[in-house]
Amino acid sequence: MDLPQQLSHQLKGMERLVDADSGAILFRHPSLRGIPDLVVEGDGYTLEFIGSTLLCLDISDPAGMARLLADPVKSQLPVVI
Repeated sequence: MDLPQQLSHQLKGMERLVDADSGAILFRHPSLRGIPDLVVEGDGYTLEFIGSTLLCLDISDPAGMARLLADPVKSQLPVVI
């Protein structure tokens, strides 16, 4: 199983919290606690890991995350968006 598949599998078992006011989404491992070993911050999101296990994914700006996910798709389209 490659890294994207592992992360996708881990997200399925996580708790999801949504802030109705800001639109922020938090995926949190239901049983894992502690200080993360690795924190990765990007445009509108933060990933926190303990070892190779995803502790949480905080999507503070869903539009920023959508831009990140849209870039690979845009390169495959026959017209420019």
